[in-house]
Amino acid sequence: MTINNQDTGIANILAANTELIQLADGMLFDEGPVWDKQHQQLIFSDTGANEHKSWSETQGLQTYRKPSYQPNGNVLDSAGNLYTCEHETRAISITDKDDRRTILCDRFQNRQFNSPNDLEIKSDGTIWFTDPPYGLGDRTKEIDFNGVFRYEPNTKELTVVIQDLSMPNGIAFSPDETKLYVGNSAAGDRYIWAFTVNSDGTLSGGEKLCQIDNNDWGADGVDVDANGNIYAGCGDGVHIFSPTGLLLGKILTPSAISNFAFGEEDGKTLFMTSEHALYQIELLVAGAVRRW
Repeated sequence: MTINNQDTGIANILAANTELIQLADGMLFDEGPVWDKQHQQLIFSDTGANEHKSWSETQGLQTYRKPSYQPNGNVLDSAGNLYTCEHETRAISITDKDDRRTILCDRFQNRQFNSPNDLEIKSDGTIWFTDPPYGLGDRTKEIDFNGVFRYEPNTKELTVVIQDLSMPNGIAFSPDETKLYVGNSAAGDRYIWAFTVNSDGTLSGGEKLCQIDNNDWGADGVDVDANGNIYAGCGDGVHIFSPTGLLLGKILTPSAISNFAFGEEDGKTLFMTSEHALYQIELLVAGAVRRW
């Protein structure tokens, strides 16, 4: 593993010669890792195998749930509920700690979503997610744009907040939630966009903040660390940008990285899902602390 040092800022994130570790291999297509702090395990999707997997130091790789309706992005709330983007149902689901699964939303203006891809929960409880057509297959596309949506669970209100990106994919908030980052993964148009989050839940502005220079893949998964640096899953690994969009460096991996999650007790372990494998690497900085 080599690091492409382009700015001294990377030295505050990743120590020189840090080892990349492969934890597991042989999956069909990995996505959506999330750290389950309560049970000290990583939960992630094997979309191709229609199941959720788990990994822990004590149990290794296991099947967490199957079937899982072709899962993609996942997030856990403070109560231990698992929210999942499902390709098969074209929906956002919630599974509680007793393994009871409920569909939260699956359509906009009575039209089915394309195939929800990635999601984030804001501190006010609203769920923000992207809806490109990657998991649509040969089914009819009912919504004529690839949108980013905001869902209010208490009122069941669904609002489209972005509808002019070509292929919105990964999604994350800045640590203070004043910015929303969305990775756009269309060929020839691979950027992380930054939007201002207004107090009423709307967005304003919109700029191409980070450019992905590897044109094979990405920006796929997107997340931020405690210092506001922006991470993106890409064709050659994970690209790390400053909050102003400067490429600080890359964690290079043997295969493309679809998504990643900060985990372990101190939040300084970065778990990365590739197409078929699961990797980890130790960082010097933790992921942004969730406030819910």
